[in-house]
Amino acid sequence: MIRKFNFIISFSLALFFYQDSNSEWLDNKSAEFNALDKITARTKKLEISLNEEENLGSLIIILKSCQNRPPDYLPESAAYIEIFDLLNQSEDKQNLVFSGWMFSSSPAISALEHPIYDISLVSCK
Repeated sequence: MIRKFNFIISFSLALFFYQDSNSEWLDNKSAEFNALDKITARTKKLEISLNEEENLGSLIIILKSCQNRPPDYLPESAAYIEIFDLLNQSEDKQNLVFSGWMFSSSPAISALEHPIYDISLVSCK
């Protein structure tokens, strides 16, 4: 009886993780971000196209990839972005302040740490 129970539990877990690991991400051409200016407490919506630059004060934001989960999975958007700061840069290179994935459901996982701006992903379009 215990062997049968262990087999059923093991099989169920394997099936659950197999389905999740094979889920596809759907590519998109643009992303929508919320930007908060911490000094003035004003927010601004940014829509950035793939491989395009968007200026936000002294920051340059470049969207490298934006993906959504398929409709039959939990809603989630993920964007790979690079953010450069024009202040405090040397003559030979730009100052990269953030490079990584941002997730719409959990903005605190991978957040930009900047004294003036907070940027969070809203969705991919």
